[in-house]
Amino acid sequence: MLEKVSILFGSDLSMTDCAEEFFRTAVKRWNIEEGRIDWVALSLREAVNNAIIHGNQNNPEKKVEVVMEAGEKEIFLRIWDEGRGFDVYSIPDPTKEENLLRPHGRGIFLISKFVDSIKFVCRESGFGIELKVKLER
Repeated sequence: MLEKVSILFGSDLSMTDCAEEFFRTAVKRWNIEEGRIDWVALSLREAVNNAIIHGNQNNPEKKVEVVMEAGEKEIFLRIWDEGRGFDVYSIPDPTKEENLLRPHGRGIFLISKFVDSIKFVCRESGFGIELKVKLER
């Protein structure tokens, strides 16, 4: 059985907390490992922050949408912004010595460590990131 919930909000960093609370409320109905919830919530926060800051350039008129779909075996979290996207391969490796002290550039790296897969998607109205989390059996 597929369950889908979503939330849409303006690009304001204070909404990151709302997106996380939205996730934590929804995930209570799904069979995600208790020990993973905080890591997935951190990944969601990073993705929402990136959508607001980088995708929508902190423009409060532009929207961010968080869509969560839960099936029997996995959850998909999709975070959409109204930006043009970016070249995924241009992101510097934050673990290389020359990047260790950079103030930015770790969000995508962290997200990729805490979810089962990550995918970047373009659509007519913007850019998105899809996070896949496998559920307990």
